[in-house]
Amino acid sequence: MDFIKKNKKIISIIILALIIYIRCDYGVTKDYAIVMNLIADGIGFIYCLVLTKMDFEATKKSIFNVAILWLVLFQALQFVYGHFMLFDSNDIYSMQYTILTIGPAVLCYEILWHNREQLIEVLSPVGVIVIIATFITTMKYDYLWEYAFRGEFYRLGEVPGGSDIDTGNLYLLMLIPIFYSIIVLKRIVPYILPALAGMIGIVLTGSKSSALPMVLVIGIMLLSTAKNKRDVKKYIAFMVIFVVVATIAVLAVPMLYDILGYRLVEVFTAFSDNSGEYDLHTSTGQRLAVIDAFKKHFWEKPILGHGFYSFMTMPYSKLEEYYVDGVISYRNIQTHMNILELLFGFGFVGVITYYWYPVKQFIDVIKSKSHMAKVMGLSFLASIFFMNLGLEMFYKYMTPYYLYLAVYCFLKAPSTDKEN
Repeated sequence: MDFIKKNKKIISIIILALIIYIRCDYGVTKDYAIVMNLIADGIGFIYCLVLTKMDFEATKKSIFNVAILWLVLFQALQFVYGHFMLFDSNDIYSMQYTILTIGPAVLCYEILWHNREQLIEVLSPVGVIVIIATFITTMKYDYLWEYAFRGEFYRLGEVPGGSDIDTGNLYLLMLIPIFYSIIVLKRIVPYILPALAGMIGIVLTGSKSSALPMVLVIGIMLLSTAKNKRDVKKYIAFMVIFVVVATIAVLAVPMLYDILGYRLVEVFTAFSDNSGEYDLHTSTGQRLAVIDAFKKHFWEKPILGHGFYSFMTMPYSKLEEYYVDGVISYRNIQTHMNILELLFGFGFVGVITYYWYPVKQFIDVIKSKSHMAKVMGLSFLASIFFMNLGLEMFYKYMTPYYLYLAVYCFLKAPSTDKEN
């Protein structure tokens, strides 16, 4: 016990990095991945028991609070819809999958709760470990790296349990405490190289949902260090110049254009097209077609919804192109937007059950007198907002639950004179 007390920080860093890396990089659908997750979660659970024995009152406070109430309420709603297949007969919901998704997030939360006095000191090294491990993993498993080494560039970042978009989002969430260490706390030397690796990783994934909020997060943290109006103007000017230069580079440099630039052009092209037709060759065109189908059919069951993940069972959701022997066919697609999936599947009841707490958190973050809680909270919440625009995250991902629970830890962290 004395050994754990003396080394709580380093032990917490190692276990947090292990749980996050295995769950996010390997998923929980393959047999070997399930075993890996069970081992990591088992280690985390035993460690949490030790932490509870060391400080039972802290654990009690971590359980009986509004954050856990929100988690329990929404998971109960999701279980009722998914397990009993209300309003829809699809058999997508899995209790095993849910446990291996929510469980890691709760374990991470419990470890962070017992480290509330040193959250940045714990999360920054965790981010470094996960970013480096993920970079190595994607180089091993994503076959497109072979083309990249030959000078042919495509979106890079696929891992056994996630797509390049998932990897980009993971990079961003791991980068946020690192950015805080560099920009706010001026701890540049230990973190600058991992930060550059994460930023390069985001660009290589071609993920709009992580590239755009990354710029926003940097802006939030720069502005948080401003001491006067002159600093504010200076940082705003810097961010404008940075965005302009980055945009020109993404559009002008062939490698960057092949990875990310064409996706930005695709967005502007899709929204400027007034023909009423949707280009299903592009992801943006598919998303617009999804929104159009949603608007036509959501009001059929607006209060309770159509059922768990029911949109992808509807005939009007066949919007994603794929090829069979060179012939284009279409398959059912999810809404790929968190709020749309919640609205369509659970109706207004589901959206209120899920989003009342993130909205409350945003208000609490704005009102917080802690500089760290305000900056980290805004950065995390802004990032997940953009991610939710491109993915339905409430069931398949541990990251939103990990994030909202982490923000709660920041809101309840003790402020220090140095931090203020």
